[in-house]
Amino acid sequence: MRTALAPLGDKIGDSGDVGGGGGRCEIIGFISIDCGIPEGSNYTDAITGIQYISDKGFIDTGLSRTISPEFKVDEFLVQQLLTLRIFPQGTRNCYNLRPAKGKGNRYLIRARFFYGNYDRKNQLPQFDMHVGADYWDTITFDGPLSIMRYEIIHIPTSDYINICFINTGYGTPFVSSLELRSLSDTIYVTKSGSLGYFLRWDLGSTTDRYVRYAYFFICQCLSCKKIVKNLHDT
Repeated sequence: MRTALAPLGDKIGDSGDVGGGGGRCEIIGFISIDCGIPEGSNYTDAITGIQYISDKGFIDTGLSRTISPEFKVDEFLVQQLLTLRIFPQGTRNCYNLRPAKGKGNRYLIRARFFYGNYDRKNQLPQFDMHVGADYWDTITFDGPLSIMRYEIIHIPTSDYINICFINTGYGTPFVSSLELRSLSDTIYVTKSGSLGYFLRWDLGSTTDRYVRYAYFFICQCLSCKKIVKNLHDT
C-alpha cells in the first residue's frame, strides 16, 4: 500500500534501543540508507539524529542521480530525497540488507521515492517492488511533487533481505532511501507472511511531537495483495 506524505522520518522517542548523544544516535538494529550519495559518505539527519550511509555497500548495479535544482529549494524536503539510485539496465535490481539480528526476527522496512524530475523528462515512471521473490507493491506517483513511502513488517527466513525493483515497461525504476528498523517480537504478531502498511493514526496526542512506533498500525497481508494483483492482471 502506498501513501503520499509530508517528508518526515523517525523522530527519536523513548525507546530502549537508542543510545549515544551529542546530536548523533547510535541505534541498534537500524539500517538507514540514503540511495545515490557518494560511496563511503554518511551524515546525521538534523531532524531525527539518525545517521544515514551510502548505498554502495548494499548494491552494485544502478546509477546515482540528483533531483533537478528547482526542487531542491523546497524547505520541507528532507536530505534523503535529494539523491536517488536509478536502474536503467536489467529487469530486476536488488539491494541486499543484512540486519544484525539475522533471520527469524521482526523488522519494519521502509522505502521512499521522490522523482524530482532527475532526468529532466517530466515522465513519472511506474514499477514493481519485491521482497525477495515476493511481490510487495507497485510504485506509482500522483504527480512530480509526490513523495511516496511504502512500509512492511517482515520476518526473514534467512540472514539477509533482498529488496528488488522490477522494470515493468513503464519507465526506469528508482529509489530515494531504504530503511530497516528492528522491532520487538511481541508486536504485530502474525501466523505467517508479511504485513503491508495500510494506515497509521496518532491517537490521543496533545502535541505535534513525532514518536517512533507510537501509532495504531492497520496492516494487510502481502500474500493477499499478490492474489489481488494476479486477479487484476488477468
